[in-house]
Amino acid sequence: MDGAGAHPGGGVAVERPSRDWLGWLLPPATALVVIVAGVLLLTTTLWMHFAIPAAGGGLPGYPLESSLVASDRTVRQLLGAGDFLISVECPGTATCPPQELLYTDAEAAHLRDARAVLYLFLGLAVAALIFVIAALVHRPHDARRWRAVARGGAGLAIGAVVVGVVGFLAFDAAFELFHRVLFPGGNWEFPADSNMIRLYPYAFWQLTAAALGVLCVFGGGLVWWLARRRAT
Repeated sequence: MDGAGAHPGGGVAVERPSRDWLGWLLPPATALVVIVAGVLLLTTTLWMHFAIPAAGGGLPGYPLESSLVASDRTVRQLLGAGDFLISVECPGTATCPPQELLYTDAEAAHLRDARAVLYLFLGLAVAALIFVIAALVHRPHDARRWRAVARGGAGLAIGAVVVGVVGFLAFDAAFELFHRVLFPGGNWEFPADSNMIRLYPYAFWQLTAAALGVLCVFGGGLVWWLARRRAT
């Protein structure tokens, strides 16, 4: 007798479990959400106002307040809209150079490219977040889905440690590779006396990359812990 599960030679064939594609997609989606959340935390004034002076950043001839205000305007346009034609202002009675545009045309073009890349990752992260939430809400008691989310958190935490060690040993190469991949046009190299490099010096990016790594380790670990508890 033939039918569902019947074997041509007689008996019943063992039914193979369906491929769980959610088990493959949920971990990277979870990791992406945590990474982008960490990036957004590092665009806040709480971090920027600490990291810029800590890294020795600032515009020569201007008080630190002017540099921080210029950075705040840069970040707002990076997250929103604008042409990055930002003027540097001199607060109060401080003595400053004549008012000038903060960025050259080349620097402004690079910032517009950076905004496009950021928007791409933000869009992917939003889609990933919706996907993760929908998967968990659809079957909130499915332990396999929670374990997949936990794997994403654990994988991110472990990966951040590995990348952090590599970055510590070869940050120059990693920094250059990052820019060559995301900005293949090559408009990311500027002279040391450019305002972009003065405001965001090399040490700023080292410090920010380290902070992002810490956020990924703790964020990924927290997701792993919560999801594992939910899966039991």
